Amino acid sequence: MSKFDDYIDAVSKDARKLLGATIKQGKKEATAILDAHVQNSKVRLKRWTALLAKGAIEKREFELLVNNQITLGRMRLRTVEVIGKRAALDFRDALRSLFVDKAVEVFL
Repeated sequence: MSKFDDYIDAVSKDARKLLGATIKQGKKEATAILDAHVQNSKVRLKRWTALLAKGAIEKREFELLVNNQITLGRMRLRTVEVIGKRAALDFRDALRSLFVDKAVEVFL
């Protein structure tokens, strides 16, 4: 298993825990959106984490890239009617930190 696979597995596992702690209603729909978002983001994340590991981008640049990707995920999450705006924002913020913290842990 590659470092990137370890990263994606760790993010997915911890993101599911975050989702369970943050989202009270619509968990099934939110989990499906989360899984699809991670899958759809893999190509970009692989490129970005490789750049981060090589030192071609700084942690802050990686954070900005992840932030834009997570914002798209939050918009998808808000399509689930029972998930409130506050819960979606809280989950977005926690997920953003998770993506960045795990990347630093795995690649730096």
